[in-house]
Amino acid sequence: MKTNRSATQVIPILGDPVAQVATPALWNAVFQDRGQDAICVPLDLPATGLEPFLAWARQARNVPGFLSTTPHKAALAQMCDRLSETARSLGVANTFRLTDTGDLIGEMLDGHGMLDAIEHKGISIAHSAVVICGAGAAGGAIAIEAAQRGAYSIAVIDIDPVQASNLTEKLSLVLNVPVATSLPAKADIVVNASPAGSPAIAPPPFTRDLILNALCVADALTEPEETELLRMARQAGVAAVTGRDMAACQASRMRSFLGLEPT
Repeated sequence: MKTNRSATQVIPILGDPVAQVATPALWNAVFQDRGQDAICVPLDLPATGLEPFLAWARQARNVPGFLSTTPHKAALAQMCDRLSETARSLGVANTFRLTDTGDLIGEMLDGHGMLDAIEHKGISIAHSAVVICGAGAAGGAIAIEAAQRGAYSIAVIDIDPVQASNLTEKLSLVLNVPVATSLPAKADIVVNASPAGSPAIAPPPFTRDLILNALCVADALTEPEETELLRMARQAGVAAVTGRDMAACQASRMRSFLGLEPT
């Protein structure tokens, strides 16, 4: 990891577009509260700018790494010198660390963030049955991390059954846990990792019985924070995890990966 801490640590977040991303304001508030000499800066960068950006970032001594949002996660993963197991399996990364020698290491931390947030509610992932709506990168990362934490069964569903089938086929190559593409009758942990539930979008297709009999229901959506799915869970006395809970846990993991968390 880069060792020069004499200047303000700059952490870019790349996107196209990037104006909608809340991360810079949230991270900068954390840095300010800690009195930490660091700043997170949004960069609205087209795909053609990725290689020039990397050439610059590898030389900048006060850039310990950077973050990425849509649509650069897959392209940047291909540019990494090394990838974590999760990032390699999914072909995407959202957090990138630069070493002293300029090597780029990519990590995908959506799964860590969601499952950390669930465990903070006192819910154990080990020996649990997990069902996930959303066969994108976030859903895949959550499935991989759930398996690594000891879940005994995982189901991944999606509005697009082909996408769900493609993801489960990919997961079957790296996991020793059965991964289904059909909605089970019962699960311990229910997770929405899809846009379902956003304004003007139908909620995820979980059955009422599945929600009411779960130990925990989680939703990766940050807007609205209190989704219909979470409201139903809370009314039934089921532990609920919001997208903001997930984002806070993921942010801590990201900063730790970049060497920016207090030791």
